[in-house]
Formats: sequence, structure tokens, C-alpha cells
Amino acid sequence: MPYTDTARQLVEQWEKQNIRLAAPLLFRYEVVAVIRRYVHQKLISSDEALLRLEKLLAADIEYHLDGALLKRAFELATQFNRPTAYDSQYLAVAERLGCEFWTADEKLFNAVKDSLSWVRWLGSITAQPGS
Repeated sequence: MPYTDTARQLVEQWEKQNIRLAAPLLFRYEVVAVIRRYVHQKLISSDEALLRLEKLLAADIEYHLDGALLKRAFELATQFNRPTAYDSQYLAVAERLGCEFWTADEKLFNAVKDSLSWVRWLGSITAQPGS
């Protein structure tokens, strides 16, 4: 489960700093799919999966979904020659809000890093021991 500890620590840090979290509505569906895959691969138990899912559903995340966002996601996917527009929805939300976007997707990061200075890669930071 790459980056899970790092991502968890980052989110906990943001929560302590009262930093607002935002994502496209797609995020909820993607997290459910990932959690289910972890159960299927026997990386976590069903009970652990349900706890993680409940935590996600209770998280204070501002979700975005509208036609303008979807259009901008398509434009960004085209601009950066991405095969799909899924990840570009995250870019569109961050662009709209004028905030950083953190991703574990190194291919996406490498595709946009020279043009979008606000995109950050989780692989550039390391988990703090004992956290």
C-alpha cells in the first residue's frame, strides 16, 4: 500500500492546521474502489476496510462536480496528453481553488510538473518514523 502512511500523516498535519480539503466527487468512488481492492488482495480485513470507509465518509472534504469542472478536466487531459480525464478532475479542482494538489501518481506528476508548479508528488516526502 504505497504512500498510505505518508498520505495519512500529511492529512493529519493538514487537519491540525485547519487546512481545507477539496476533491472532485470522483474521489469518493475511487477510494471505495481502492479499499475494496485491498480487501480482495487480502492486504486489509473487511473490518479494517469498513473503518477506513467510515473515516472517509466522515472526513470534512469539500466535493466539486459541475459541467465547467468536467470541461476543464477534459481540456487539461488534452493539454497534457493524458489517456483519460479522471486525474485531470483533481487538477481542475486545484486550479479552480488556487491551491496545491498532492498526488501519488508519479506519471501524472511528471506530465504536468513543468507547467503546473502547484502540483506536488507524495513520493518527494518520506513518512516520519513512529507516526
